[in-house]
Amino acid sequence: KVFLDGHALNMPFNGNAAFYFDDLPLKNVKRIEIMRGPGSALYGANAFLAAINIITKKADDIDGVEVSSGFGSFDTQDYNILYGKRIHDVDVTGFVNLYNSNGMSYQIKEDALSGQPFFLSRYSIAPGDTDDGRKKMELSMKLGYKDIEFKGKYMNKDTEPFVSSSYVLTDDGGQNYNYATGELSYKFDIGKKLSVKPRVYYDQYDMLMSIETLPDGIVLPPDIDGDGNNKVFPDGKQAFSTLTNRRLGGETQMEYELFDNNKFTLGFSYEWERQDNVQSYANSDPFTGMPLDSVKRSEKEWIREALRQIWAVYIQDKWDITENLGLTFGVRHDHYSDFEGTTNPRLGLAWEFVDNATLKLLYGQAFRAPTFGELYLINNSSFIGNPDLQPEKMRSYEVSLGYGFANDISVNVNYFFNVLRDRIRLLPKENPDDPFVFGNLGSSNNQGIEFEARKDFGNGNYAYANYTYLDAEGEGDALPDVPKHKGNIGFNVGLTKYINANIHAFISDERVRVETDERDANPGYALLNLTLIAKEFFNDMKVKASLSNLLDKDYSDPALQNTIPHDLPRPGRTFFIELEYKF
Repeated sequence: KVFLDGHALNMPFNGNAAFYFDDLPLKNVKRIEIMRGPGSALYGANAFLAAINIITKKADDIDGVEVSSGFGSFDTQDYNILYGKRIHDVDVTGFVNLYNSNGMSYQIKEDALSGQPFFLSRYSIAPGDTDDGRKKMELSMKLGYKDIEFKGKYMNKDTEPFVSSSYVLTDDGGQNYNYATGELSYKFDIGKKLSVKPRVYYDQYDMLMSIETLPDGIVLPPDIDGDGNNKVFPDGKQAFSTLTNRRLGGETQMEYELFDNNKFTLGFSYEWERQDNVQSYANSDPFTGMPLDSVKRSEKEWIREALRQIWAVYIQDKWDITENLGLTFGVRHDHYSDFEGTTNPRLGLAWEFVDNATLKLLYGQAFRAPTFGELYLINNSSFIGNPDLQPEKMRSYEVSLGYGFANDISVNVNYFFNVLRDRIRLLPKENPDDPFVFGNLGSSNNQGIEFEARKDFGNGNYAYANYTYLDAEGEGDALPDVPKHKGNIGFNVGLTKYINANIHAFISDERVRVETDERDANPGYALLNLTLIAKEFFNDMKVKASLSNLLDKDYSDPALQNTIPHDLPRPGRTFFIELEYKF
């Protein structure tokens, strides 16, 4: 689950934050907090494996105006204005981000039409290039007066499809996203031991999807449906869909100091989620498949309108039993109007058994609620929703050992074991011509080891490394597209008073396919990245230059089975140069 200043970004349609926010700008970010492991005991649905809170800068952190502009590979342009000032008792921050990029344009040798019979494969435009352009405008602001704060954000983004949802190269298609949110919060104290934090918020996600499933000029022969008529699509087979998700909610959290070194938290929340503005347009008849003379509103909608209400209550007690021993316990109950409620506890023990050495033990449960897409998708030739879905559930066990050497070296080793049940998956098909249907099927057991180390040399110089081994299995087979081994290693060095260098390497193991996929595993790879920063050489100006994939490694991400045979290409060597100035 992903939060921005404590405000959840995951959308109801697919439960995903990255669907809208895969490119959040970092210019106004102060720090990022990650709570590993199941977080449903405090944060509810989707805090399945972690909860991430992106914390933006306050007025005092900025104290003026920062402007920056940059350009890079693929005609990428990025412009930012950041303002922050305290005026008497009022804190004001504002942020503007404008981003435009043509995106990577790399060759796809064969698409989903290439392996089809001749009457279809002859219309393939493969080999052809990917379409990955995007254009974005993002505005955000925070106003604070004493213990009252208002936060608002608006984003509009247009993206190209990379390859279409049908894995067929076409000339058109893309998505338009609109997002708007506002939150009002207040904090007040009752006596010296009790603090109360009520808040109300509203989110709206608007989406327009333009899909061209078959390329321009395609002719489908009469034996497709036996009606004796050719189906000619001069402008390709096109479809347009709209959707709006709305979320209105409120939460009250109370913190009470029961006694010294013990903090008790009690919270109540309510959310109202609505899916509407469902419209479908196409240049083919939804019942016969025959082409129309123009794009028209369809009598068949692509997803149902839906309403969901969520009530929740949670408690947490954090107790520092001694200077070296701490205990945290929490539990939360969520009740959904479209399925039964779920209760999820979390228990953690931290023990500093010798100086600078800490042992942590954790048990937790979490759930992922079925999304509106998984529940209510209809009239789709590929996927159909299932309104009887139940949430996915997980139990997690973790043991962590951390040690600090001489205040400049830290090492941490963590072992985890996760048990996933009622996984939401696409059920096997009895008839190959039928669409897939979502269902609760199967389980998986995941275990692994995480290792982290950092060495500080002083004056901003440091080195770090981390490594993860993941043994993930579902029904006895390794989970597809998941590397067993991956890691990072990096160095930050001040070359001179004015120039800083950061070099970073990412390493990934191969990714195996699903059992029925006869292709070789997607190979492993290593990427080397370099960043140089020049600062303090002229007033408050900073120049930053980054080279990603410095060695121009050729690598790819796995493509789904029966789509394209050669996987999805990823960028080679790219650069980005940025100039920043503070007033």
